[in-house]
Amino acid sequence: MLPSNPKKQAMLTEKIIREAVARMVAIAHPSKVIMFGSYARNEAKDDSDLDLMVIEQHVENAGEEMVRLRNAVGHIGIGVDVLVYSDEEAARRSVIPGTLLYWAHKEGR
Repeated sequence: MLPSNPKKQAMLTEKIIREAVARMVAIAHPSKVIMFGSYARNEAKDDSDLDLMVIEQHVENAGEEMVRLRNAVGHIGIGVDVLVYSDEEAARRSVIPGTLLYWAHKEGR
């Protein structure tokens, strides 16, 4: 039997989400930031993480940029997933049904 985790994650408020996005925008100046997943669908539960997609004009190294933006968000009480795409890649892949970019554009806000 696995031990239970006594720590319960808190649900995020819109204010905390806006502040997290603002910290990323301040260092990256993206074309767009899309919140997708359970928070975007208003279906977040206590164990939900925050899913953010950052679209930038040019992305030299997506992995490094994801780490940089995730660090900018800081600790907000729950897990945060940051995905980074260039404008060109986002435009190309967002029209392909079934891709993460497609769903983020469809359900995101």
